[in-house]
Amino acid sequence: METREPVIEVNSTEDDVHFSIALRDKESGLERKYEFEGEGSTDPSPIQFEESYLCGTPVILLTVQYPWRHALPETVRVLDTFAFRRTDFAFIDVAFGTLTDIALADDSAYDPIDLEMLPPIRVHCLNGQGGKPFEFSKKAAK
Repeated sequence: METREPVIEVNSTEDDVHFSIALRDKESGLERKYEFEGEGSTDPSPIQFEESYLCGTPVILLTVQYPWRHALPETVRVLDTFAFRRTDFAFIDVAFGTLTDIALADDSAYDPIDLEMLPPIRVHCLNGQGGKPFEFSKKAAK
């Protein structure tokens, strides 16, 4: 996937339990490569890319679809959204699902009454704790 500035490659690896995401900035030459677990991920494919600004940080949100094999003979498609800091391509967090499943705001920005109407995956701002600007979280089950 080639975008305006960053080049993003999603590839299978030598084994079928990992796939890699490589990010490269054509202007600065900055490159980062990460491996992620995805059992049976011999055919990962990026399906959605978005640049955003979350918790005071410019981010790249990349949704990847890949096959996943389990004990049953069926193969299902899994969607994960990976967040990377735009300035240095540092990996921030991953959430199960596509970008549209994520409420892109800190829970504290909403009235507790409104939280029930938001999607199940949220962005929780960490205020720089441990160098991580945010993490994805799921709402508590009742």
